[in-house]
Formats: sequence, C-alpha cells, structure tokens
Amino acid sequence: MGRLVGLELNNFKSYKGVTRVGFGTANFTSIIGPNGAGKSNMMDAISFVLGVRSNQLRSKNIKSLIYRGRIDDSDEEDEDALELELDSEDPDSAYVIAIYEKENKEILNLKRQINSNGSSSFIVNDVQVSVNQYLQILKEENILIKAKNFLVFQGDVEKVASQSPLDLTKMIETISGSINLKKQFEDLKEEKEKAHDITALKNSQKRNLKDEIKTLKAKCFEADLFDKKIKQLDKLIINKFLSKLEYCQRMYDNYNENLNSKNDEITKLQSNLELKQQEYKDFIKSQSDEHMSIKEYENKIESDEARLKELKTNIIPLESEVSQLHAKVSDYDQRIEQLKLETSEQQNVVNDTTQVLKSVQIAYDLFVSQKDEHAKSTTSFTSNVEMLTEYNKLRNEFLSIAGTLESEIHNLNDDKLNYTTEIESLKASSNIISARIQDLDSKRQSLEGKKSQLEKSISANELSVKNFKKELNSLDSLRHSIKEKELKLNEELKSVLLRLNEINAVQRENKKERRLRETCATLKKLFPNVRGLLNDFVKPKQRKYSVAVATILGRNFDSIIVDTIATATECIDYMKEQRLGVASFIPLDTVKVQPLDSNLRNVSPGAVPIIDIISYPVEFEKAVQYVCGNSLVCDTIELATSLRWGRKINVKLVTLDGALIHKSGLMTGGGNESFSTKWDKSELGLLTERKEELKMQISEIHSKNVDDMKDRVIAEEIMRLETNSEDLQRKLIDVNRNLRDVVVELEHENKQLDELSSKVSRFEELINDIDVKIDTKMVDLKKSQHQIYDEFCSTYGFNNIEEYEVNHSARIIKESKEQARFTKEIQRLENKVKFETERLTDYQLHLEKLEKDKSVFYQSWKNLTDELVKLEDEIDDLQSSLDVTKEDYNKLKKKAKQLLSKSSEMETSINSLKAEIKQIKKDIANFEENIDAVKSEYRTQLVTAKLENVKIPLLSGSLDMIPLEDGSIEQEELSQEWNNLLNELEIDYSKLDNDYRVFIEGIDMDESDEGNTLEFVEEKCKSEIEKLQNEVHEMHPDIHAREHLQTAQERLEEIDAEFMEARRAEKEIVNNFEKVKEERHHIFMKAFEHVSNSIDDVYKELTKSRASPMGGSAYLILEDEDEPFSFGIKYHIMPPLKRFKDMENLSGGEKTIGALALLFAVHSYHPSPFFVLDEVDAALDNANVNRIANYISKHRGPGFQFIVISLKNSLFERSDSLVGIYRDQDINSSKILTVNLREYTETV
Repeated sequence: MGRLVGLELNNFKSYKGVTRVGFGTANFTSIIGPNGAGKSNMMDAISFVLGVRSNQLRSKNIKSLIYRGRIDDSDEEDEDALELELDSEDPDSAYVIAIYEKENKEILNLKRQINSNGSSSFIVNDVQVSVNQYLQILKEENILIKAKNFLVFQGDVEKVASQSPLDLTKMIETISGSINLKKQFEDLKEEKEKAHDITALKNSQKRNLKDEIKTLKAKCFEADLFDKKIKQLDKLIINKFLSKLEYCQRMYDNYNENLNSKNDEITKLQSNLELKQQEYKDFIKSQSDEHMSIKEYENKIESDEARLKELKTNIIPLESEVSQLHAKVSDYDQRIEQLKLETSEQQNVVNDTTQVLKSVQIAYDLFVSQKDEHAKSTTSFTSNVEMLTEYNKLRNEFLSIAGTLESEIHNLNDDKLNYTTEIESLKASSNIISARIQDLDSKRQSLEGKKSQLEKSISANELSVKNFKKELNSLDSLRHSIKEKELKLNEELKSVLLRLNEINAVQRENKKERRLRETCATLKKLFPNVRGLLNDFVKPKQRKYSVAVATILGRNFDSIIVDTIATATECIDYMKEQRLGVASFIPLDTVKVQPLDSNLRNVSPGAVPIIDIISYPVEFEKAVQYVCGNSLVCDTIELATSLRWGRKINVKLVTLDGALIHKSGLMTGGGNESFSTKWDKSELGLLTERKEELKMQISEIHSKNVDDMKDRVIAEEIMRLETNSEDLQRKLIDVNRNLRDVVVELEHENKQLDELSSKVSRFEELINDIDVKIDTKMVDLKKSQHQIYDEFCSTYGFNNIEEYEVNHSARIIKESKEQARFTKEIQRLENKVKFETERLTDYQLHLEKLEKDKSVFYQSWKNLTDELVKLEDEIDDLQSSLDVTKEDYNKLKKKAKQLLSKSSEMETSINSLKAEIKQIKKDIANFEENIDAVKSEYRTQLVTAKLENVKIPLLSGSLDMIPLEDGSIEQEELSQEWNNLLNELEIDYSKLDNDYRVFIEGIDMDESDEGNTLEFVEEKCKSEIEKLQNEVHEMHPDIHAREHLQTAQERLEEIDAEFMEARRAEKEIVNNFEKVKEERHHIFMKAFEHVSNSIDDVYKELTKSRASPMGGSAYLILEDEDEPFSFGIKYHIMPPLKRFKDMENLSGGEKTIGALALLFAVHSYHPSPFFVLDEVDAALDNANVNRIANYISKHRGPGFQFIVISLKNSLFERSDSLVGIYRDQDINSSKILTVNLREYTETV
C-alpha cells in the first residue's frame, strides 16, 4: 500500500507562507508541541487536502482557513488605518499539498487550493480535476472521505464509542459500500409496495364483479314473476272499497235516528234547568245582606287583631326597658348606701387624727415653756470660770481614780440608750402597723359589703333569668299547644279536602270514562272488530262485590276488547294520529288463558271464585278469564291471609273492602270505596260546610298565636341579664380575691405586731438588767465622787456633783433630742390629717355624683312606668271590644252556615242538571261527529277509489262526477254538492262477496251472534292486499337486468386481464428488489462479520495487562438479521476485571479504549494507507497510553502508517519520528521541526 510522504502548507490557518513537513520512511510519526502551537491545524491541513468539507474543520467558511495576521492593541483613532494595512498584507489564497507515494513508488501530488473568491480547486500532479475525480483517485488508494477511515478528529474518539446503534450501522454501511445500494433498495421497495396495492385492487374488483353477475342473474328470474302478482291485487282492492262503503251507508242511517232522539231529550232538560236557576237566584238575593254583615265583622276583627298585636309587640320592649331602669335605680340605692357608710367611717378617721394632732401640739408647747424656765435658772452656773477650772482639775483627778468605772457606767448607759431607741423604733413601727391594720380592717369591711351587694345582685339576676325562662317556656308551651291544635284541625281539614277531592276525582273519572267511551265508539265505527269496553260487559251479580270486582279488574277495568291483534294495532295507530289518549286492548285471538280450577269453589264458605260472582257475555269468556284468572273473593282479610299462608293457596285473593294479596305475597289496598260511592252526592254539601268551619277555627287559632317578637325580646333580656351576671361574677371574683388578699395581709400585719411586741418586751428586760448593773456601779462611783468633789460641792453650794454636770451639759443634749421628736411627730400628723381630709372630699364628691345619676334614672323609670300603664289599659280595652265583636260574628256566622247548607243543596241540583245536559250535548256532538266522520269516510273512500283508478261497480251515476278538493270552493257549497252527488250515485253492493260483507253489532245480530266485523273484513282485505303488495315490493324487478348482466361479464374479462398483468409486474419488481436486498445484505454482512470477528481481538490486545493477561472483551450485536442495514448495531465492551455495564456508564478512558478498538477493527476491513489520530490519548492514564503505544508499535509497517498528534511522552517517545510544532511570535506563525528517532535507538 501507499504512504503519506509529506505535506506542503501555504498560508493555511496558523501557517504563514510556505511550510513543508516530511514524514520520510517512518511508519509511526508523532506530532507534538505546546497548546496553541498549531498541532490541530496540521490535522485540519491533512483533512483539508484529502477532501474533507471545510465546515468540519473548525471554520465558518472556507476563506476562514486562510492565514490572518494578528492585530496589536492600538488607539481607537488608528484602528481603521490598521485594518486597511492588514487587509493589504494578509494573503487572499492558500493551499495544501499532500505528497503521496503509491505502492508502485509513483508519487502523487494532491493539491487543494483556496481561491480568492472563496472557492476551492483540486489539482493532481499539477492538473486540475473535478471533486469527483479527486475523490475517486483517493478511493482507489482506499482513502474513503465519507467514511473518514483514515483519521480521527480531536474529541471524536468518545463519540465513536457512544454513538447510537443506527449511527454505527451507517458507519459499517459506509465502510462496506452497501450504502451505495441504499437509494436503489428504497426505490424498489416503494415500487414493490405500489405493485402489491395495484394487484390487490384488481383482485378486489374481480371478486366484486363476480358477485354482481350472480345478483343480476337472480334479478332476471324475479322479473318473470312480477306481472303475475299485480293481477291478483285489483280484485281484492275493489272488495275492500265495496265493504267499507256499504258499512258507512248503514252506520249513517243508524246515527241519524239516534241524533233525533237525543235532541228531543235535551229540550225537556233545559226547560227544567231554567226553573231551578231562577229559584236559586231569588234565594241568593235574600242572602246578600247577611254576607255583607259578615264581611264587615271580619274586616273589623282583622283590624282589631292587627292593632292588638301591634300594641302587644310595642309593650314588650317597654316592659324590658322599665325592668332595666328599675334594676339600675336599685343598684344605685345600694351603691349610695355603701358609699355613705364608707364616708362616715372616713369622717371618723379624720376626726381621730385631728384630735391626736392637737394633743401632741399641747405637749410640745408645755415642753418649750419648761425648757425656757430651766434655762433661766441655770445661767449662773455656766458663767463662773473659776468654778469650771477647778471642776476640770478635779475631773482629771477623778478620771485617774474612777475613770474605768465611769467608762463602764457610760457604756451601760449607751447600751440602755440604744435599747431605748430600739424600743421607740419598734413602738413607732407598731403604731404604723396598727394604723395599717386599722386601714385593712376598714377595707375588709368595705369589701365584705361589696361582696354582699354583688351576691344580692347576682341572685336577683338569676331569679330574673329564671322567671324570664319560665315565661319563655310558658310561651313555648302555649305555642306548642296551639300548634298541636292547629295540626289536628289541619289533619281533619286535609281529610275533608281529600274526600272532596275523591268525589271530584270520581266526577273527573266519569269525564275520563266518557272520553274513553267516545273514543271506543269512534273505533267501533271505523273498525268493526272492536267489541267495546270490558266494564260494559262484566258486572258483579251483587252490590257487595262491586269493590272486590273493581279491584280484581284493576288496570284492565277500562280495557277495550277486540277480535284480533291486527285490529288492536290499527286502533293504536289511529289513536296516536288523532291524539285521543291511551287505552289498553285485549285481542281475543292471541290472549292465552289457564283453565279454571274447580277445586277453588270448595276451599271455604267465605271464599268464592270471582268468575262465579260476575255476569258477562259468553263470547268474551276468554277475555274475562284472562283478566280474572283463578282469583278468590274473601269476606275478611283474616280469611284471605289464612288461605294464602296457612293453606298455601297460591292465587290472587281480594277482600270485600278491596284489600288485595297478590300471588307474589305482596299485600296492597283496602278501604277504597270509590267504585261504590261515586254516585253519593249528598255528602258534598256536608263536607263543604265542615271545610269552612275548620278554616274558621284555624283562623281563630292563628289570631291567638303568640308573636315571635316577644320571644326575641325575652331572649334578648335573658342574654342581657346573663351578660350582666357574668360581669357581676367577674367583679365578685375580683372582690373575693381582694378580700382574701386583705385578710392575708391583715393576718400578716397582726403577726408582725405580735413579733414587735415580743421584741419590745425583750428589750425592756435587757434595760432592767442594765439598770441593776448601773445602780451597783453607781454606788462605787458616788463614793469616789464624794471623796473628790465633796469640797467642790461645799464651796459652790451643790448637793452633789451630778447637779452641776446635769445642768451644765447633759440637759442641753436631752432637750435638743426631745424637741426634734416633737417636731417630727407633729409634721407626720399634719400630713395624715391632710391626706385623710382629701380622701373624705373624694368620698363626698362621688356620693353627690351617684345621687345625681340616680335621680336621672329614677325620673326615666317613672315616665316609662306611666307610659306602660297607659298602654296596658289600651290593650285591655281593645281586647274586651274584640271579644264582644267575635261573639257577635260567631252568631252571624252560624246563621249564615244554615243558609249555606240550603244553598249547597240547590247548587247540587242545578249542577246535576247541567252535567246531565252537558253529557247529552256531548252525545249529540258525538253523533254529529260520527255522522260527519261516516260521511267523510264515505267521501274519502270514493275520492281514494277515483284517485287510485279503482273501478267501483255502480247502478247509476259515475265516479267521474266526484269532485276533488278545491280550496276556492266554500265548505258549505262543497258539502251541498256532495249531498246532491250521493243522492245521484248508486253503488251496486251485490258485486260484494259475502266473505267481505260487514255485519254491524246491534243492527244485524245480537251480542251472542258471530260474524264479519268491519275490522275483521278490513284486516282480511288488508292482510291479503299487503301480502301481495309485500311480495311485489320485495321482488323489485329490474327491467334492465339482462343488459347489466352482459356489461358486467364484459367488464369481468377486462379486469381479469388487468389482474394477470399486475401480478406479472409485481413478480418482476419483487425479483429485482430481492436481488438488490441480497446484494446489499451480502456486502454489509461481509464488512460486519469482519469487524465483529476482529473487534474482540483488537480490544483484548488493547486491554491486556499483568493483572488481566486475557484482557477485556468486546462484541457487536445486530438488532435485525433480515435487514441489518435498516436497523441498529449495538456495541458492548467489558473492561478487564469489571462487570458488564452500558456504554454510557463507563469512564472516559474506558470509552476511549473501546472507541479505538472499534476504529482499528473497522480500519482493518478496508485499511487506508495511513491513519491520523488527533489527541486520542487525552482521557487516558499512563497504563492505557502504553497499551496504545504498544498496539501502534506492533501494527505499524509499510502497509499501515500512523500519524499521531499527542501530548503524552509515553506515546510519542515510542514513535519512529517526531514533528515538533511551535509558535514563532515574531511573525505570528506556526513553525515545524522534525527529528528521526530511529537514529537514536542504539543510544537510548
């Protein structure tokens, strides 16, 4: 195979000018250099010259591959100038030449040039060629541009391992060349599907034509039978018309006769009604004055009751307000009384304190006067200097002899003084505590008074709430009793109204029955097979069985008996069209009955089969048995239940009062007397009177009902009192808490007072002890004083030396202390008098305010009380007047009730006559309607016969005389014309077969006779006509059937030829498709099997190590073996010593090794002469890099040249030669250095 000898780059990317690089005879060349030097640009150069598109070379367009110099930083004003300069210096074209040595040593100079216009040109050995020629030359050397089997770009190695199964399939297809058959395969596949659709369509058309030919043959046979059926129809139609026309003629004569009879009867009834109505008018006129008086009384009662209700409503809030004001006045009285007591106590405190202050001031004045007198008497002692000098001398002598003793006495006096001071302090504290105890005791009494007052208020509130609740319960009881009475009256009124409604319902039912009878009569005229209502034929033999019989008949009571089911269907259709309501039918020909059980006649004396207690025509026995069955009529419900559940007789049981036990065991009814009492009209008047009485009593009860307003006012008052009680309870709790605190504090103060008293007693005992000691020592002291001061006292006239010393020094100190004590006590008492006086003033002001507020509330209470009394008097007067008015009203009402009873009787008589006249008028209208209906039906039959060209046999006249409907002719004129026509037209009824002649019930035969009814004849004609018409209509002969058959056979021959041609074309396309599919499959599988067989060995070689000498494993799996090129290929690898993982869960290094194994295996199928790898070792550790280096070193050779761009020294140090790339910053260009490492092998 050939090899890449060298490259020449001219202004390509980072390579300025011409740059040449030679690979020599090295089979493993590494391109190295620092980042940014231009290594990947060398890779781009190799890819570019070998035909890779520019958008895959990290560039926006092909011109961006041309070298561009850098722009240095400069001022903004020079920027435009620099751009112009650079534009003039940068080249506008570039090229790359690959020097390739073929296997036969022939040199190919493959050149790809970038022109100034942005296009590229391809040159081989200085001869410009087209792109396809250029790529074909490379393909001949096994350099596949689409498959890129000669290079791996930077960063693409992991993508190879992580690519989708379909991308891997595409890669194998490109390497194998099967992708060249892809378009032909898909085109043939599409043609195959189209050909199959055409074949299927032709086959479907062929089947449809065969079915159509079969159908046309059947139509030809049907056409032969059509005419035969038509001829049989005419004779039946003539008989049908003759039968109906004869029936109409005879019914017309019968209705005329009945109409004349009814007209005579109604004339007599109308005369009698006029007499009754005149009598009723005279009676009503005499009653009008009484009704006017009743109305006036009712208005006055209503007005007075409304006023009374209004006054009672108004008095409720007034009573509540009076009660509230009275409570407030009482509260103020209690508070004023309590405050007066507290004011009196405070006045006593002020008086006592003032008296104490006066006593202290008197004592102080006495002390001052005594002090002044004493001072005057001792003045002579303090002015003698000689005496003082001699005393001092003797004093010093005394101290030397008895100083210690005097000091001890002095110390004892100091102790005594201290104890005395402590006693005075304790007594002062005791006085304060006593005053505090007095205040607390006063406060306790005040709180106890408040507590008593609050408890009284709470008790009063609770009593008021209790009374109000009692009143509210009383109102509820009154209202409840009124409601119970009203409910009882309403229930009775409901019963009366239900009874009245029942009577009215009976009357309405009579009307409904009359409508049903009218409908039944109409049906009997139109359809001779209609026999009549069931209740017309079935009657109880005794009156006591009427309710039981009606209960058994139940919903079938008003059923219509017909001869056939067909007649019932026609009647139902007619009633729907005419909107005549609904009805039940019993067809005699289809109704099924069970044979009667004769043993039921002997089950009990009180039970009899219902079939034995009713009478009915024999011809309707089947219908009666159908409705009644084996039902039993029992005298009592006890007998019925005994028979049903005691003797297990499983039939329908009914009692005389209408209670029914169904065969299922369900019990219903009882007490329904509507069938036996529906003619009882005398009860109507009494029920009407009772209704009015009940309404009056209910109205009176309503007037006595207590207004809810009073309940609301009482409820609000209860709520107010309860809220007030809650406030009082809270206040009571506070007072109790304060009282407890005062009591506790009082106990504490008393305890402290006792403790102080005990301390005073203790100190007094100590003072007594000190006095004893002092007296003892004073005896010795006085001896020494007498010895030393005796001469001094004699000289100056003192009884003893104490007289001199007391008057001279101690007295002054004592007087000073005593004066200070008096001053302090007077000041304290003056402050207390001031405080207690101010407190007394507050009490007096509060008392004045309470008395003033009380007078306001008292005046309001007095005013409202007067108003309340006035309102109560008005209510009493109005109530008395209302009672008198009601008494007069009731008397008048009683009289009016008696007149009402007579009026009701007259109204009942008049209404009875009116109802009878109305019924006869309806009968007349019914006869007239029947006559019109018969005449209309007669005309309709003639017109229909004329329109349908039916040849009616005539004795005189012609059907041509019959006019058709014309909107321009008046109805009267048309009716007269028809009357004249019917007189001239005479139909020959002798032509009518006896089998189709109608026999009319009541005219031609008795009830027991049997014959052809109208319905039977019509149904017979209709069924025979319909049978023939249905046969004709179902045949649907096609007169063009034979022509269509010939056309269909010719079309079948054409479609059959087209189908055979479509099958041949489909077969040919399928053969071509299978050939292409087989060839594509063979080419693809050849490459796949090679790669699949090689990849495991390659991967094992790349992953072998000392820890895992066998290496890992790798394998490929086809997703579909029939068309592997249409589906994906899954690539799985299992690194050494690791469990199986999906490709996306492997590390970057593991993915890289797997990708390289796949690339090396694919490359081995159609190996290119060289393999360029761009930094495929970036994500690998040193161990994996060494494995890659070992693999490349092992497989490099004349037929397999490796060019690797790498930064890992453990890889590039194993190469045969190095191409070093660096950046020349001076010219801003990438530069090349090469070295042949094989020359240094021995040295290494």
